[in-house]
Amino acid sequence: MKTASYNHILKYTGLLGGVQALYIVMAVLRNKLTALLVGAVGMGLADLYSRAVELLSNASNLGLYMSGARTLAGLCGEGRWRAVRHGVCLLRTWVAYAAALGALLTVAVSPLMSRFATGDYGATAAFALLAPAVALSVLTGGEMAVLKGCGRLRRLAQASAGGAVCTLLVAVPLYWWLGLRGVIPVITAVAAATFLIYLRAATRECPYRIAPLHRRFVSRGVPLLRLGLAYVVAGVMASGAEMAVRSGLMNSGGGLKTVGLYAAGLTLTVSYVRILFMSMDADYFPRLSGLVHERRRMNLTVNRQTDVLVAFAAPFLILFALALPLLVRLLYTAEFMAVVPMALCAVGFMFFKALYTPIAYLPLAAGHGTVFVVMELIYNVLFALSVIAGARWGGLAGAGAGLALSGAINLAMLWAVYARRYGFRLRVATLRRSAGLLLCLTAGLAAAAQTDLSVRLAGGIAACLPACLPAWHLLRRQTAAGNAWRNLLHRRKH
Repeated sequence: MKTASYNHILKYTGLLGGVQALYIVMAVLRNKLTALLVGAVGMGLADLYSRAVELLSNASNLGLYMSGARTLAGLCGEGRWRAVRHGVCLLRTWVAYAAALGALLTVAVSPLMSRFATGDYGATAAFALLAPAVALSVLTGGEMAVLKGCGRLRRLAQASAGGAVCTLLVAVPLYWWLGLRGVIPVITAVAAATFLIYLRAATRECPYRIAPLHRRFVSRGVPLLRLGLAYVVAGVMASGAEMAVRSGLMNSGGGLKTVGLYAAGLTLTVSYVRILFMSMDADYFPRLSGLVHERRRMNLTVNRQTDVLVAFAAPFLILFALALPLLVRLLYTAEFMAVVPMALCAVGFMFFKALYTPIAYLPLAAGHGTVFVVMELIYNVLFALSVIAGARWGGLAGAGAGLALSGAINLAMLWAVYARRYGFRLRVATLRRSAGLLLCLTAGLAAAAQTDLSVRLAGGIAACLPACLPAWHLLRRQTAAGNAWRNLLHRRKH
């Protein structure tokens, strides 16, 4: 498989990141209007139920998204189009089974979910009503896997954009009409609309067909379950850790308002910066899967992906930190200003994530599911303990500091283990660039914490300018656009 150039990486980061930018704009509008309509308590309730849907869909999807996309990508790469159509039908059949399992599982465990999340059984019926949303989320994941596996990234991007717009159009009217009673209807309606959008995009490539009653045909999908087992376990652990954090905040006396504030801070810090990571599953993982047994090319691929992520993450995070007070006022209401210290303390997490995410894909690309699951288990336990302990020690700001600490420890842990197991090495140039950008980010965060506006702006600009240089270098010297610009200047000189 061809080793991707910086131009290729930037192209797909731009394509999928551009869609994520639209998603973020829609999410900003939705969160602003939701904050006005239902306040911090409503946002806390919506976040609690959304995390429950995420946990239950991860528990019931059988890992079919990752294994199905990987299998279809291999068939497409070999040009076996009849086998691709057969594989899509098989994947959709198993996804339909998984969706039914998800709905039944939701109803069955709703008393436990209520007890775990709120401390009593009073919300059992509410959690049971999430069953349709869980099933629809599983079905949506199946259609996304079809698009990824068949390499239809542009169509995937278009569906993501449509889903972002539809989410806003569905959620806001329902919250305006029903208030707090609209939380579960919003989650269900958004899940249904999103599924229909992805279904339309995927069926343009492969018409929807399933064969749930053909026993011999269905049995051919068992290898998909084996491939996806590690992924589903990791997904359940990640969602479980998120639920544990919210349960810890609820049961420590914080209540739904604290959960809502934490969710807002997490959205600001993590979700809006996720634009840089959109191409990882769709583009980076398939490329790495074909190179993981060629150590030199594998290292080159990981280092290039890391270069791009950290080069763009650092200046983005500095500007984000400087603008936090203004962003909170614009995106939410004055009630949410308490999340500013948390977001500032948690910004470092996203920089560490930019460093460790390309490394974290190595065991999945190599098919070493057990290694991946063990590392994810350690990280998720560490994450939950760090955030809960931080919240009890220093409130929301402590929770943000705990999040950043968990990211730093995870980076060190992955680096040490995978260097030994897979021969992974960061190049000296990548290390130097990352260390310099971390210093710039630290200076930028120190400036953002100042109360004097002139000091904050002067310090922030001084930190941001050198942080922009690596990104400018990549765009100018390592991409086709940069080459075209240099050729144009050369022709004008001569």
